[in-house]
Amino acid sequence: MKKIGYIRASLKEEIEEQSEVLIAAGCSKIYVEPKENINYESKIKLSKMIDTIENKDIIAVTRLSIITSIILEVVEQNFISSNIYSLNELLLYLSEFIEDINYEKQAYGIQEAKDKGKRFGRPPKLTAREVLKAIELKQNNTSQQVANRFRVGRSTLLRHIARSKKSA
Repeated sequence: MKKIGYIRASLKEEIEEQSEVLIAAGCSKIYVEPKENINYESKIKLSKMIDTIENKDIIAVTRLSIITSIILEVVEQNFISSNIYSLNELLLYLSEFIEDINYEKQAYGIQEAKDKGKRFGRPPKLTAREVLKAIELKQNNTSQQVANRFRVGRSTLLRHIARSKKSA
């Protein structure tokens, strides 16, 4: 009997974290599915892992959502197990499972948007053109006067000017 780990990649940091957890749990081999293999048909590492499983082997994952692509058919509902769960425990696990899936979808969507150049957060108060104009006006006026002209706070103005100088 051996313990085999399975990781479905989404972010590099997450792969490293999952690997550490699975190694600590005693996995002798770990299969890592690249994030390009999204649908079930292209889960190459999952197929290889399933091919190597022998009787009484244990598949270890860090979260249930990692194995959502596995199709399971329960023919009879007779569970022979020393672990008996109450309905409350099963519902708790199910809610954690759904939460994990939603978190993973969100993280994947955010990463995809960032890769496409999407900017997150509040839009800047001043445009690049306004910042250049503010720098020019600041030579003959106080910071507060320039900030009032652009209808922003003094600290906002100075932050925009500092960012502009860093990028130049």
